[in-house]
Amino acid sequence: MATVARDIVSKLFASWFSIILFVLCGFEHSIANMFFIPMGILLCANVTIVQLITNLVTATIGNTIGGAILIPCIYNKIFIKT
Repeated sequence: MATVARDIVSKLFASWFSIILFVLCGFEHSIANMFFIPMGILLCANVTIVQLITNLVTATIGNTIGGAILIPCIYNKIFIKT
């Protein structure tokens, strides 16, 4: 959305809206999990290293599918005129 916006306010709103929607839906993000899960472990959360690795692998696969396959396919359908 930010890529096709014409002015700065629209670009900022599109970026902010997308991030907030992602968080509110409860989706996992591999980079954020690399911070939050080890921080939870340091704060005595009941999380094992196996759970950490499993979460990071599955979140990374999901982020890759969404960001490298799903979004480009949707943009292709929307913006490429055939």
